[in-house]
Amino acid sequence: MEQMPTIIRIEDYKLEELLRCPIRFAAIHAGRKRESDVNWRQMVQFAASHSVNDFYMLPLEARTEAAIEAAVERWWTNRHYKFHSDEHFLQMKQTVKENLTLFLLGGACTNMPIISFEQLRTYVDELDMELSQIFHTVAADSEGGADDFIVQKFAVDVNKEALGLLFHMTSVFCMSAFEKLPSRIEVLSLLEGKRITFVPNEASLERSLDYMYLIKSLLPEANLFKANYGLDFKPVM
Repeated sequence: MEQMPTIIRIEDYKLEELLRCPIRFAAIHAGRKRESDVNWRQMVQFAASHSVNDFYMLPLEARTEAAIEAAVERWWTNRHYKFHSDEHFLQMKQTVKENLTLFLLGGACTNMPIISFEQLRTYVDELDMELSQIFHTVAADSEGGADDFIVQKFAVDVNKEALGLLFHMTSVFCMSAFEKLPSRIEVLSLLEGKRITFVPNEASLERSLDYMYLIKSLLPEANLFKANYGLDFKPVM
């Protein structure tokens, strides 16, 4: 049987984990730590992401503050011991409820996204590698042209490294997959309730390609990022 060619596949969640905690990432993939041993920030991200996905599955008339609160309660972890204290556990849940309500019902988010919580892949010829990225929402830009779009992500981690990864990877992905840059890339901070906006252009795309090339060259234990081309491959065309 002919062996499928091996390619480098960079997945956004692996890179996020690597940037967040390189030691933990190395321990998991060396078998010294269970992948299920997550921290409170990852649990909050998980609950919030599923809550937003549930929200967009509802008909418009059912998308209420009560529906958001119910979704957060449904997906929120019961592992309060992962948080700093019981008070921190409750405070984070309330903060996420308030900020999701602010974003989803306060005008920051569209009612009808083009893409909602889908994992997409594309092959980037310039980098000779495949990118895999989970898109929270992609929406038409009401202030732009007919084919202009906005990419939004609901995020717990909004530090410089996490934002840089998102902005650069999203720019490269969109240009490869859609042959067009987003008019805006927006991060909606789940803990701070603020919107962080990046406007990509041709100059920033060059920097983004350089960034992703550097990431590729610095990847630890490259086998963790290798995949068989064509296996479960659904490229964006």
